[in-house]
Amino acid sequence: MVSVLFSNLIAVIVVFPFIVSVCLLFLYQRIGRAPTIRKIADLTTPFLFFSIYMISHTIFGDGVGYTIVILALSIIIIYAVFERRRVKDFQIIRLIRKVWRLYFLLLIAAYMILILIGLVLKIIEYVT
Repeated sequence: MVSVLFSNLIAVIVVFPFIVSVCLLFLYQRIGRAPTIRKIADLTTPFLFFSIYMISHTIFGDGVGYTIVILALSIIIIYAVFERRRVKDFQIIRLIRKVWRLYFLLLIAAYMILILIGLVLKIIEYVT
């Protein structure tokens, strides 16, 4: 019973990672703190990574996790090089914070694109 409930919860989080954002928003309001969008975005990003991995694994099969990790590492390396050239006072914590928020934006776009690809593929599979 518990495993079924847990697997259903994971399935909902994978399909709708923004439910985590809404739950965090309600939790912060219930505690009495005013949540910022940045904080909610920062806390939602790991769920988006997991969601992107699961959806792309479902669509494309095995080996997608390596691609996601390589892309994430490439983005942070490229961003670090540009940031180092642009700013003389290079701070790693600020770099990680900026890249984490960039990941959030990129993962939202990737999530929407992957959902559309999955829907189109299922429609094509159903029609043919």
